[in-house]
Amino acid sequence: MRAPTSAVGVLGCLLVLSGCSAATEPVPTVTVPAVIEPSRAHPPAPDPWSVSAAERAALPVADPWGVLPQAVLDPDPGTMPSGLLVTPRAEAGTPLYDAPQGKPFAVLPLVQYRGATSYPVIAQSDSWYQILLAVRRGLPSQVGPTGVNDATGWVHADDVTTSTTDYRITVSLSNREVTLLRGHQVLARTETGIGKPATPTPVTRTFVMSIYPDPQATYSRVFVAFGAHSPTLDSFSEGPAPIAIHAYPSHSGAISNGCLRIPAAMLDAFAAVPLGTPVLITP
Repeated sequence: MRAPTSAVGVLGCLLVLSGCSAATEPVPTVTVPAVIEPSRAHPPAPDPWSVSAAERAALPVADPWGVLPQAVLDPDPGTMPSGLLVTPRAEAGTPLYDAPQGKPFAVLPLVQYRGATSYPVIAQSDSWYQILLAVRRGLPSQVGPTGVNDATGWVHADDVTTSTTDYRITVSLSNREVTLLRGHQVLARTETGIGKPATPTPVTRTFVMSIYPDPQATYSRVFVAFGAHSPTLDSFSEGPAPIAIHAYPSHSGAISNGCLRIPAAMLDAFAAVPLGTPVLITP
């Protein structure tokens, strides 16, 4: 005869069959997300020499119509620039400074007269370039002949692109001769009419600022305009008075208002140079 099954035994079997266990249930794991501290880093401070949009809008433009006595005087106007050129990156131009990391005094325009212009570099300091300008430091009637030309300024490398040219134009006023060179090769050389004593051609270093036609000037197909200005004329033909190479029937002697008059047959060679080509005018 079988022994009777105890209640405890039956309960134990039911617990086993149902998958239950008398053991303590595991404590569920709780994942606590890490606390992310907000960044305490500050945005980089602007460079002390940088110019805001509002400040730029208030700056004068360094073009032939401008008069900027605050422009930096060229320290060596008797030396031909190396051929390194800069061009503003932005269509609106780039700030000009009175020294590396200095004070902005004007905007360097991309376009001078009728085309995008490049500017010769005359000195470099780290990421800064000192360049020749097409603006006057003063009007002849106010500052005299020596206070007009030789204007320069500084630009930052981030604001410009660089290029080089091996073209050069030299002008000898005593020999009344203008020469176009590419490297050491003479591409063109011709006699030239120069400024009269009352309206002399300036002695300075400058550059080809613009090459353009003037339909009203039937004597010359185009004008090769420099960044240098007449040292005695405040204006010419109701505008500024930049010096230019142009054709003219008479092209010998001291006969002009400061421009360089050359034979029409020689004009094409000078009109083919890149803008920014350095020019040296010597006595």
